[in-house]
Order: sequence, then structure tokens, then C-alpha cells
Amino acid sequence: MGAFLMELMHARTNAHVLHLRTKSFSHHMALGSFYEGIGERADSIAEAYQGRYGIIEYPALPYKPENDPIMMIRSLRRYVDENRMALCEHSEIQNLIDEAVELMDSTLYKLENLA
Repeated sequence: MGAFLMELMHARTNAHVLHLRTKSFSHHMALGSFYEGIGERADSIAEAYQGRYGIIEYPALPYKPENDPIMMIRSLRRYVDENRMALCEHSEIQNLIDEAVELMDSTLYKLENLA
């Protein structure tokens, strides 16, 4: 779970940087909503998980800057899809992960179709 949450936190940082660098107003707004929302969702997942299992250990994952917001979010969504079931079986935590995926999907829609 620690590695999973670190991926979400790194995505938040990447989205914030891309939000500040873009020249597209629609991308600026979509990435702003994403970086604010993914941080909140990561926090909710962490707190719920710790309430059930105890304090999470966080590995030192290297930060990898991203240049393409669409590819970044697609890659994150793929990572979540591939790893979520190994984290836990409890529906309340899976539902919180669903909320993070919904934010990814919604942001992709905005980035790809509202430019």
C-alpha cells in the first residue's frame, strides 16, 4: 500500500508542475482539479487503510517528472488497475480507490475533449 500511495502522491506533484507549465486554460483547470483531488483521495485511502491495518510503511520511490499529462494519467490508471486487488479486499477501501480512478477518467475526458 505504501508504494501505491507514493505513486498517487508523485502523480499529484507531476500534475501540479504540469498545471503551472501549460499554456492551455482548459488543461490548467483540469490539472488543477486533478492535483487537488488526487491528494485528497490518497489521504482518504491512507487513513482508511491505516484504520483497518495499522500505520503504512512508505518506500523511497524515485520521483519521475512527466511532460505529457494524458500519458501520465493513463499510466497511473493502468498501474492502479493492475495493482489494486493485491492491496486489500475490503470494499470500503476499494471504493476509495474507485473514487481516485473516477478522477483519473474525468480528468482524461477534460484533457482530451475540452481543449
